Amino acid sequence: MSESIRIVALGDSITNGAGLVGVTEAQTFRQIVRRELGEKLGVTVEMINAGVNGDVVTLAIERLECDVLAHRPEIVTVMFGGNEAGFYRPETGGFADTPRVDRKEFAETLAKVVERLRAASVTVILMTCPPMTERYWGMHLEPYQKYGINFLVKQYAEAVRNVAAGKAIELVDVYRAFEQAPERLDYFPDGLHPDARGHRVIAELLVERLAQIITRRTTAGPKHPSPSSPSNARNPKYESRNP
Repeated sequence: MSESIRIVALGDSITNGAGLVGVTEAQTFRQIVRRELGEKLGVTVEMINAGVNGDVVTLAIERLECDVLAHRPEIVTVMFGGNEAGFYRPETGGFADTPRVDRKEFAETLAKVVERLRAASVTVILMTCPPMTERYWGMHLEPYQKYGINFLVKQYAEAVRNVAAGKAIELVDVYRAFEQAPERLDYFPDGLHPDARGHRVIAELLVERLAQIITRRTTAGPKHPSPSSPSNARNPKYESRNP
C-alpha cells in the first residue's frame, strides 16, 4: 500500500465546518477522517480542505482546477445540495421564492464535476448533504410550514443519488444516515450545520467507505504517484469565510 494518500474534500460549509456551531478544525469530519483512516490503514492521509461556506456546485465547478485538481488528489469527496435547495440569498441576506440553484441544473453541474474529476483519473465519492431541522432561522417561511423543512433538501439528495447511480460511482448517503436515526437531528444546533457529534457521524461513514476503496485501489495498483507536499494539508483561506 502507498505510504501516502491524498484526498480533497470539495463542498460548502458542511465540508469546511470549522468555526460553525462550536466546531473546531480538529473536530471536522475532514480531520477525523485524516487521523482515523490513517490509523486504520497504517498510512499518512492528506486531507485538503476545499469547502467554502455558502458555496453551491455551480460556483464550485469554476474553482475545480485551482482548488482540487492542482493538488493532484487520488480521491475527491463532493458534497453539495443544501445551499442549492435553499431560498436564502447570501448576496442580499434575505430570501427568494425559488431554490438558489434549479434542481436540474444542480444535477447537470454535479455530473460535469464528476466527469472532469474522472477525466483526471480521480476516484470520486459523492455525498448527499445532511437534512435540515426546524431550528433553522428560516423555518417561518411558508413553503417550509406547508411542506416541511426538508421537502427540497430531500429532492436534491435524491438528485445526488441519481447522479451517482448514472455515473456508477461511490455514494455516501449522509442524508439517509441522519434521516434514519432521528435522534441525530439534535446534532444541528442551528438547524443547518452539524456539531462535533454530527461531524463524527459523517466521518465514520467516510472512513468505512474510504478504507474499502483504498484497499481495492491497492490491489489493482496505483494510477499515478502522488507528489510530495506538506503533511498538514489544511487550506486556511477557506476557514475564515462566513456561511
